Amino acid sequence: MDKINKNSFNELTQIRNSKQRMEDAKNQPKINQLLGYIWQTNELHILFADTGIGKSIIAVASIDALTKGARFLFLENENAPLTALYYDFELSDRQFKKRYSNDYDQDHDFSHSFYIDTIDFAELINMDPTALFVDLLFERFKYDIEKTGTNILVIDNLTFLSTQSSQDTQVALEVMRRLNELKKQFNLSILVLAHTPKRFSSAPITINDLAGSKHLSNFADSVSAIGKSTQGKNIRYWKQIKPSRSGELIFDTGNVLILEIEKQDAFLTMKHKGFSSEWDHLKEETGNEETPPPVFEVVELLKQNLTYGEIAAKLGISKGTITKWKNRYPQLFVSVSTVSEGGGVGNGETWKQETIKI
Repeated sequence: MDKINKNSFNELTQIRNSKQRMEDAKNQPKINQLLGYIWQTNELHILFADTGIGKSIIAVASIDALTKGARFLFLENENAPLTALYYDFELSDRQFKKRYSNDYDQDHDFSHSFYIDTIDFAELINMDPTALFVDLLFERFKYDIEKTGTNILVIDNLTFLSTQSSQDTQVALEVMRRLNELKKQFNLSILVLAHTPKRFSSAPITINDLAGSKHLSNFADSVSAIGKSTQGKNIRYWKQIKPSRSGELIFDTGNVLILEIEKQDAFLTMKHKGFSSEWDHLKEETGNEETPPPVFEVVELLKQNLTYGEIAAKLGISKGTITKWKNRYPQLFVSVSTVSEGGGVGNGETWKQETIKI
């Protein structure tokens, strides 16, 4: 690497003292709650769940409330009516109308400040076939943001955008990085919907269930997830996975929000049914298709750098059983960075979580 000219640092933003930082904070936007402590203003929030669980239902219902200055469910909203730009890459126009109209063909009364549409990618690419897809995409985002004067940006969903390239995870990470730049440039509050890969319905939802895992969550200010409940076909639960630094972890595994999908006249939404432990909504182990309970204990002990032999002795199982579980349930072990099957970290066979670079 060539030697850096130290004089070039004079062109950078100069370091501030504590008093200047406090003074600068007075001129920055106040942090207000949008969905209580789940999502706050000027945050990039990821909401993830399996396909068909109801991410879009919650997202549309939340934005409908925020563009009217109202609350979604009982969650605190400290804002006057906001303008929202919602990119819907999931539903066709007819599917959207079916969700938000009734049997008498009466439509839900959305706010005029709720912009929701898709993007014609073929049309976008034809503008400049030589340009990178992600460059074109974000130029379109910027154009629409400036045109609508939006306060809130919603991407439904990140997984769809990733499939526009053969390098899915790298595209998702690049999209998240650029969304953070948009957030700062336009003082936006951003909601990103994402999928989870196939997971075990007997286990609590964790950050490792997010497609892309901690790589994506590092770009998010806060993360929450929706799970399907065993208590009924339309029952869901909502939990915080990563609270923001200015928020609080309220809806954790021991205190999830219970929701029920409900059509209220012409509006498909969620109704609050109470609170409970996440364990009340999980599928019981059968011994066949579900993960044996000790697997989760094994993963936690591996994170503590215990060897296979130490874990086997602690749980009363064989080292071969641990190896078999690792091969059978690799998605559970991906959160373990480097683990030894022998006498300690660095000895014997190891496996590592893949590192993805932008």
